[in-house]
Amino acid sequence: MTPLVPTSLDASQSMPLLDFSSFSEASSSAFVPLAIRSRKRGSFRGRMRTSEVDRLAFTELFATAHEVERTPKLISQGGDRYMVGIMLAGSGILVQDGRELVLREGDITIYDTARPFSLSFDDESKNFVICVPKDMLNLPQELVGELTATRLPDGSRTGALASQFLLHVPQALQTSFREANISIARTSVGLLETLLTMALGAERLEQDPHHVLLRKIREYIDDHLGSPELNPGQIALAHHISTRHLHGLFRSQGTTVSAYIRSQRLERCRRDLTNPALTDRPVSVIAARWGFIDAAHFSRVFRAHFGSTPREVRAQR
Repeated sequence: MTPLVPTSLDASQSMPLLDFSSFSEASSSAFVPLAIRSRKRGSFRGRMRTSEVDRLAFTELFATAHEVERTPKLISQGGDRYMVGIMLAGSGILVQDGRELVLREGDITIYDTARPFSLSFDDESKNFVICVPKDMLNLPQELVGELTATRLPDGSRTGALASQFLLHVPQALQTSFREANISIARTSVGLLETLLTMALGAERLEQDPHHVLLRKIREYIDDHLGSPELNPGQIALAHHISTRHLHGLFRSQGTTVSAYIRSQRLERCRRDLTNPALTDRPVSVIAARWGFIDAAHFSRVFRAHFGSTPREVRAQR
């Protein structure tokens, strides 16, 4: 397979060269708390660069031989998301959920930071890793769990398209305006969903009543986000299920109905705040459009979710 990017560790001189200690700290900061080991710490070399947009993180990694482990103790320190890796050069081994996968150039795989995993690279390697919050993928977590430490369909035309698109995201984020960057992020998530759906089998997903119901509920929520009256009781009634069943569906996805509604509303608000065409629209009007009637409450939850106030996000456009 032709390498997707140059294979030399020294090919990306724009990234600062890191010693073992600095690389370990940067890895845990960019991803989740991790245990990094190397048998040759003194001669270890690594480079790392992370680009973030819309809660996604795209990290380019260059390193000599090392091992990575996510232990139960480290899991307890936080960090519950998916990591999607593209092996660009070299080889490695990924172990999770009782499966072991030999990674080769061009391979795409997924692992879950909520469960133990290990990665080992015996020689110089290049990787590209996308960190994805679980609630951004519209797929049942129990089914995604079947794909950890397996090879996603990289040999297909869709897989090749996804790889090439994702690999160019960091560069695109540097040259695009904020609204375009958010669109790029949404496209990235859509491509990842497509790869996972191909791996699981679209027919299987369509035949899974749990997934079908959850998808219909999410579509209903998206269609009614602007209504302040949207609540679990209304949603359950519209789908002829009990509120207990509804709460159970979202609990299986690691969230709650209310949290999902709030996060979707906040995402719509941020999208409008970064839209140049809506510059003259007051923040309070945008908030009300998506179901936030109390302006002070909206500002508090927005800042808690994104780490910035609505006005600060608008100013960053």
